[in-house]
Amino acid sequence: MPQRTTTVRVSRRTQQVLSQLAAQRGRSVSDLLDELAEKARRQHILDQSAARLAEILADPEERRSYMAELEQSEAAATDALRHEPPYHIA
Repeated sequence: MPQRTTTVRVSRRTQQVLSQLAAQRGRSVSDLLDELAEKARRQHILDQSAARLAEILADPEERRSYMAELEQSEAAATDALRHEPPYHIA
């Protein structure tokens, strides 16, 4: 089922840039915009995560709590892996 579309107004310069990039990648401008929007969305999530981690690490009490939780998670993962059969890569 095709996705519904809408019109987005951009400057002529932006339209030229988008058209050139799309042509270089062998894609439509619409597909390129979809890709760029998804990349921007993901980058925003990463930026928010990095900012929150910086806040946590800047506060000594939050940092201790975070590190303790991280150690517990790593210990649980290590314990779980001990019971896994070995993996052989051919």
